[in-house]
This record gives sequence, C-alpha cells and structure tokens, in this order.
Amino acid sequence: MTMHIDAPVEKVFPFFKDPKALADITVMETEYFDVKETRQGTGTFFSWRSKIAGIPFEGFEVYTDVVPNKHITEKSSRAMMGTWDYDFEPEGKGTKVTMRHHPRSFWRLPPVNYLMALAQSRMMASFAPQVKERIETAGTKPAKSA
Repeated sequence: MTMHIDAPVEKVFPFFKDPKALADITVMETEYFDVKETRQGTGTFFSWRSKIAGIPFEGFEVYTDVVPNKHITEKSSRAMMGTWDYDFEPEGKGTKVTMRHHPRSFWRLPPVNYLMALAQSRMMASFAPQVKERIETAGTKPAKSA
C-alpha cells in the first residue's frame, strides 16, 4: 500500500519510528507495554495484547532495520503479523510512504492464510487514513482543555 502524506519526510519518519505514536491509532483495541526505544531505532521493541474475534493474542515486535528518513523493518513474533516494511521518499512537498506486509505461513492452511490476508488488508484500509490525518494535522489542532 502506498500513500502520500502532506508533510516532509523529517516529520513523517519519526511518527512511524515511535511505537507509542502508532499505538494511539491502532485499529483494534490493543494494549502496548514494555516499550523500549533505542536512539537509532534498530532494536526498538514493544509487546502488545489484543483480542481478535474475541480470541486473546499477545505478541512482540522489534525494529530490525532502521535507516533514518528512508526505511523501517518491523518483525513480529506472531505469524499473522509477520514482517512490515515501511519506505519513505520525498514527493513534492510531502512524503510517499510505502507499506508492505509479509505474513508468515499460518498453520500452512491456504484458507486461513487467505482470511488473515483479507483481515490485514481491511485493517490497513482503516489504519492508513488515520495515520495520514494524524500527521498532516499535527500541530494544527487546538490543545484539549482539562
């Protein structure tokens, strides 16, 4: 999936590098914990807990490759989450973000793999517009009053 975000790569990349920022807009109700960020990004990791169709799941994510303002690879302990690659390129005054999902085999059953791919594509269809809006409007919304 590719999308254009009306913000420079120097603003977009840090958002994707920060697991806490992404946790705020997760499509499913997901709890993130044990978040440990590294300065360079590679080695950043976090754990998560969620329910999918009422079934509880837990997982662990780690950023295995981070090239500032260019690329992030995120690997999951869960087969259904697999590996995500995020690529960032300047595009006009904004940023072109390409997100690729590489799920691992899920019990070697093609129907289950198909259902997981379908679920992932639906999640991305909801997730991507939220990311775009959050980044593009950052700093333009008034602060919430207490």
